[in-house]
Amino acid sequence: MSDKNIGWLLESLEDTAGVEYAVLVAADGMSPAHTDRLQRERAEKISAIASTLWGASRAYDRETNGGGVRQFVMESVDHIHLLIPAGKNTMLAVRTNSPHADIGVISEAALRLAASVGDRLGVKTRVADGTEPLA
Repeated sequence: MSDKNIGWLLESLEDTAGVEYAVLVAADGMSPAHTDRLQRERAEKISAIASTLWGASRAYDRETNGGGVRQFVMESVDHIHLLIPAGKNTMLAVRTNSPHADIGVISEAALRLAASVGDRLGVKTRVADGTEPLA
């Protein structure tokens, strides 16, 4: 599930009532981990899209002097999607199993997970030539 063997952390979030799946999203659009209900290929696509949405929400926030993005919520006809900062250079992408899921409970569970293990969810910044960035 993950190079960092942290997928089990996301499984605990998946056990929250109303959560269909969760994906750990790196800022570069890659997915270091996802829940078992999601195939790897789909997790990678969701991760790339979520990273783009997060970047757009941050740009919108800066343009409107919002003070920083706490979370991004998108309501679809059949689901609610949530993006929440999770650790250094990462966020959690969570999808509900219905449009009527209790988003407050799900958001709280995701925020609690991020706060309690955010250091384990973070990833290093990647650079194009494969070298580590300067600290």
